Amino acid sequence: MGARSRTHPDLAAEAEAVAASGEPAVRLAGVSKTYGYGAAAVHALRGVDLEVWPGELVVLLGPSGSGKTTLLNIVGGIEESSSGTVEVAGLEVGSLRGSRRTDYRRDRVGFIFQFFNLVPTLTAQENVEVIAELTGPDAAHRSREALERVGLAGVVDRFPAQMSGGQQQRVAIARAIVKEPPLLLCDEPTGSLDLATGRQVLGVLRGLVDEGHHTVLLVTHNSAIAAMADRVLWLHSGTLAREEVVAEPLEAADLEW
Repeated sequence: MGARSRTHPDLAAEAEAVAASGEPAVRLAGVSKTYGYGAAAVHALRGVDLEVWPGELVVLLGPSGSGKTTLLNIVGGIEESSSGTVEVAGLEVGSLRGSRRTDYRRDRVGFIFQFFNLVPTLTAQENVEVIAELTGPDAAHRSREALERVGLAGVVDRFPAQMSGGQQQRVAIARAIVKEPPLLLCDEPTGSLDLATGRQVLGVLRGLVDEGHHTVLLVTHNSAIAAMADRVLWLHSGTLAREEVVAEPLEAADLEW
């Protein structure tokens, strides 16, 4: 695989060096997020402290409105915190502005959502290539490799309407990993899938972690998914209520809900 051309190569180099030094993949310190002002203010996050380590699959649980998606968006550089610091592989995300914040989202983070957001007029490979072309040379080759990693070597020429929901979500995962981001942020990735296809998708995510190339932070309201995590965090009313290390994570194929 060829070397990548980047607008800010120092951003990637700095993050990779820190990740290799034994630092957390993600560190939040006193992170709060408030929407609105005065009596109308909504406190989505309240002083969250959190560390996620390289190679972990961490599941974040909590009811609607507990702050799960807000936390994910702040880590991903989509939103800014109202206070506190957010570091990803040693980069202080809140300090990134303009093109450096864009580069951070492009190069360091892969996003996977409940809805696949595939372009219906593009094939599976073309949907992945859209991202691959933004992040380096050999886009077609890297796109085929990414689809192979998620078990879709046989559907590269199919359009979204010709694929099952599980296959479409795996295309979305391939699109997220084609740029080789160390961090994958997953917001309800099985929310629109049935049990069988949900297991397939979760198995792919677990496999990516076990390969040693990715750290995964997965937000869900489905508590059953916690059984396959390395660690589980519970959010309640914007605060980190408790956490638990999973001694023996289940295989995705053994999950029930």
